[in-house]
Amino acid sequence: MNDVLNERILSLSGLIYKIASRYKDYYCIEDLYQAGCLGVIKANNCYISNDNTKFSTYAYKFILGEIIDYIRKDKNIIISDEAYDIYKRYLKVKDLLYLKFEREVTFSEVCNYIGIDEDKMLSIIRSVSLFKSINEDEKNCNCYYSDDRESIDNEILLRNELNELDEFDRKIIDYRYYQGYSQSETAEIMGLSQSKVSRCEKLILSKMKNNIA
Repeated sequence: MNDVLNERILSLSGLIYKIASRYKDYYCIEDLYQAGCLGVIKANNCYISNDNTKFSTYAYKFILGEIIDYIRKDKNIIISDEAYDIYKRYLKVKDLLYLKFEREVTFSEVCNYIGIDEDKMLSIIRSVSLFKSINEDEKNCNCYYSDDRESIDNEILLRNELNELDEFDRKIIDYRYYQGYSQSETAEIMGLSQSKVSRCEKLILSKMKNNIA
């Protein structure tokens, strides 16, 4: 491994760990980190040094892609139609019990009502959650870190521009770009739908870009 590549991997270690940390509840973060390093190597082989895009921006989609590919190759997380049906039933029953008791119901109460072992239900929920997360990251990767995003990425770091946002907009940008939450996680924290977060985020970034132009 040449010196330039070594330096690039070291300089992007924080970014690799940040991406890998999204899935640390499911996999060993060091294994995910190694997959991310492979992404840096692939990015390095394809990167044109005189391009206007920063290497870190260019490498992001390679790092995320290799980590997602590593996860997708794990046959232990394949979700059967039966498991997904159980998951949908769990959500439906949870809502029905909430309406019936007019309060938040516990995980145990929902499992008892369905008649399913709690460990099995938890395993299904974790698998579905993982798949949703990687599907969302995969879908959004090119949108957030394509070449034409570099100027926006840089400007988002400017504190004076962030200060111009109202509290609602600032929270969305903070959760998404500073704390590294996914759209679904941001939606859950803020009590919104994922589609609402997606629409708002695009509008905020567009507004910021226009202000900067």
